[in-house]
Amino acid sequence: MIPRGRPVVDGAGAARILGIAYKTFRNTRVVTDPAFPAPVNPGRRKLLYDEEQVRAYAAEKPLPELPTGEHPDDLLDDQEAADVLRVAYATIRADRRAGRLPEHVDVLGVPHYRRADLERVPTEMRPGRGVGGGRPRG
Repeated sequence: MIPRGRPVVDGAGAARILGIAYKTFRNTRVVTDPAFPAPVNPGRRKLLYDEEQVRAYAAEKPLPELPTGEHPDDLLDDQEAADVLRVAYATIRADRRAGRLPEHVDVLGVPHYRRADLERVPTEMRPGRGVGGGRPRG
């Protein structure tokens, strides 16, 4: 989750801010330094870091706190959107392709949705498991 739509950077952007090459950033394992900021989306394929925190780390200043709690302007990735809508991750991906989800925002190549937009998605009308399609019985 990107809290309140704050600016974020990926590993290459963090390396640029730190003034080192991306391969050096990866090989020296800067991210294992306890003082380096934690990603805003832990466990994802493409890790994103809060830009202000990375800049503070580069300047050797204390890291600014991230906003806590839910806010309508939070940006959620597909997995978090699935959790909010209480559907499977694959359903979110299929719904995005079919145009049943609100417009998404690409953040460094990763689609994100505003929390307020997701709360307006109707989920009560979804068919249940096994409804429609497939081979008829008998």
